[in-house]
Amino acid sequence: MIDGVNSDEVGAPGKTEPCRAGRLNEDRTRCPAERPVLYDTERGLSVKYGNRFLYSRIDPAKNAILAAQRTTILPETLVIAISPLLGYGLDILLEKLPSNSFLLALEQDENLMAFSVPHISQSILAHPNIKYIRTASSVRVLETIHGLNNGPFRRCLRIDLSGGSSLGESFYAETIASVEQYISRWWRNHLTLMKLGRNYARNLFRNCRSLPRSKPLPYNSVRKPVFIAGAGPSLDAALAFIRDNRDALFLLAVDTALPALRDAGITPDAAVLVESQFWVERAFTGFSHSRIPVYADLTARPNAVTATGGDVHFFFSEYTGAVFIDRFLASGLPPHVIPPLGSVGLVALHLAREIVLPGMPVLFAGLDFSYGKGFTHSRGATSARETLNNSTRFTPPGNAVASAAAGVFSTTGKGNKTVYTDPSLSGYAELYRTYFGKDAFFDMGETGLPTGCLPLSSNSAQQLCAEVLLEVAGQTELLCTNAQAQIPVTGAAVHDYLDTEIKMLDELRGILTGEITEKNAEERVAYLVKQLDYLYIHFPDGYKADVRDTGFLKRVRIEIDYFLKTLKAQGR
Repeated sequence: MIDGVNSDEVGAPGKTEPCRAGRLNEDRTRCPAERPVLYDTERGLSVKYGNRFLYSRIDPAKNAILAAQRTTILPETLVIAISPLLGYGLDILLEKLPSNSFLLALEQDENLMAFSVPHISQSILAHPNIKYIRTASSVRVLETIHGLNNGPFRRCLRIDLSGGSSLGESFYAETIASVEQYISRWWRNHLTLMKLGRNYARNLFRNCRSLPRSKPLPYNSVRKPVFIAGAGPSLDAALAFIRDNRDALFLLAVDTALPALRDAGITPDAAVLVESQFWVERAFTGFSHSRIPVYADLTARPNAVTATGGDVHFFFSEYTGAVFIDRFLASGLPPHVIPPLGSVGLVALHLAREIVLPGMPVLFAGLDFSYGKGFTHSRGATSARETLNNSTRFTPPGNAVASAAAGVFSTTGKGNKTVYTDPSLSGYAELYRTYFGKDAFFDMGETGLPTGCLPLSSNSAQQLCAEVLLEVAGQTELLCTNAQAQIPVTGAAVHDYLDTEIKMLDELRGILTGEITEKNAEERVAYLVKQLDYLYIHFPDGYKADVRDTGFLKRVRIEIDYFLKTLKAQGR
């Protein structure tokens, strides 16, 4: 398979724009002054490009063949062959390639790609386990990998097959690093699904019954600066500012920050809830009659969603790619859909951007993505309170265990202070920089990992809020550029959706137990298993979904009863 000569799409070599001397490639490197040309040696063909040879002038194929021969390819490996050019070594790599691995040939130079394709055997390019792409964008490479049916992969293996790799070394290095991060992130997400995937699906079905009574998010309706209160240690220093400027702020609290705000005598305007597990209910202790509005993910813990007795504004995080999620999205039931951000703090930032008037500032503290030598959370947060309650003279309060936990590492935070973080927390900080880097957010937290966000002192924040409120007060008409109409969800629509799920589950159970006989039972089972993937996405091998495996089907059979009980309880 050959992709992209000019625009990262399928292309023909003849359509390539000639590389003129001095013109910049997409990665800002200079094009050589000439097109690549073949150079005949006694031992085969070499290639000259500009003023250099991309293969040896003595034995052109030797290094590429040796590299391929010496390479060990483990199962579930994505092999990235850099600048294959004349294809030396590709046949050897394909012969050694395990069936669950894949060979991605990558070229960033337009002229080299156009020159290369006619010189590689078509039998190699037509092999089902190879794809040859031309791009100077690492994002395009990730999109290509995401679209492969051969994954998931456990590792990435780079192999340079010609001197063309040196013409875009920075791009290739960046791409390999991005691919390794992509693979690592996929497996971290899979581990999350193994732990929480069943909870997510179950809570989704349980919360569906509350959709008709919920209210849409108040898009572009907040006429004050938004202050997001996270539960990190930096919230402590910001409590005085919040209290002194309470009337000038729309205070949006993450779920676990509620106890800290209550201890400080501060009531938020709304709370953001995404946690699916039962422990989050502890953060809502004492708020049963507070009437605080809750912005809740549909996958959140239902008892926590209704804990305050206030209005519920649902949204939905498309937390994984699944057939049942696609079916749910097409049902007309989902409220506002947001990207899978993982962190409640990042979700709060995203929602703040949705509900605030255009141009209104968003401030935050407590989104530290790390912790120091004291507590891991603000002093009043649930985890800090439990640490104090469980402390004795033999186990004093603090985070000595947390800082030494597996995966935790120290790094330099704000103010050149040492902080502790882990791959998940630091990943959220990186996601912030990627997803919110262009937003005018202001960080009032004095500790934590740097996010690249604009820092703001209390005095500057107070002045900013006063100026914004004065400006808003002088405007008689404010346009809502991001207003979104939401069709109300009816109880009948929810019933129909849940009833469809119940019928499919009943049918699959009947076939697996022998209560239902069908001529094409195997095909029907395969179809139903694919449709009902919430039954197994939390299995360690759930991504394989091998319906030929009797053990897999037995485990699916057990899950059917679990979800039928949940769905039928919602049907009453």
